[in-house]
Amino acid sequence: MSILQNQIILDVFIKSMIVGISLSILLSILSYFIVLQRLNFLGVGISHSVFGGLAFNYLFGLSTLLLPIGFATLTALLIGILYRKGLSKDSAINVMFVFTMALGAVVLSFSSGYSANILGMLFGDILAINTSDIVYSIILLAIGLVLFSLFFSHMQLITFNEELAKINGINVDLFYYLFLIFLGIVIVLSVKLIGIILVNAFLVLPALSGMNMARSYKSVLLWSILFSIISCISAIFISYYLNTPSGATIVITFFILWLFSSIFNKITRRL
Repeated sequence: MSILQNQIILDVFIKSMIVGISLSILLSILSYFIVLQRLNFLGVGISHSVFGGLAFNYLFGLSTLLLPIGFATLTALLIGILYRKGLSKDSAINVMFVFTMALGAVVLSFSSGYSANILGMLFGDILAINTSDIVYSIILLAIGLVLFSLFFSHMQLITFNEELAKINGINVDLFYYLFLIFLGIVIVLSVKLIGIILVNAFLVLPALSGMNMARSYKSVLLWSILFSIISCISAIFISYYLNTPSGATIVITFFILWLFSSIFNKITRRL
């Protein structure tokens, strides 16, 4: 059945596309800083902490985002604190990653009827997106765009030279922790669309694809956002017609786009 012939399905897809486009823009901007700072594994640690928050939701029969957001932001802050206190980035991320996953698994073992929802938690479920998700994603997009427009130069300087940023009076630690908190909140909202396991792909592939197409940071960001939106919208339709998990389809589509951008990069370099 065509999507346009079913009003209920059409409503679901419109909601999914609004949330998808909003999150694509935010994740693309975050991806730029994550890739440049070599924090590629950071998204894995934070996204899997959402598993613990969702597990408590199932245990207590809640649907609020407060617990997942709380778990994600707390995990992000602890990773940042452990790293700032001398632990390596990979070690700090791995410590929180294994703890939150183990905690989520234990909590879920006390929940009844969670197994039917586990696939949607791990790989995304566009049917789970509701009106409140649209409101949250639009508000978060507006806040994110304002913050990044105001402090983009600060983040750029911190990314490339922390010492110089400190000399210029920038509170590096504050920006670092705020960045982690914002990242955690965006990841929580992304889980319904992309899934816990796959959300990290949207924190790596956008910047990598953009860097294949351009050299200036503005062009990289624009290409990153464009690739993210294209992969998200096209994959939503593909997942409907093929009856595949939305998150997995989005990531596979993005992977193909990244391959094309890599081929384009190699061809242009040879020319």
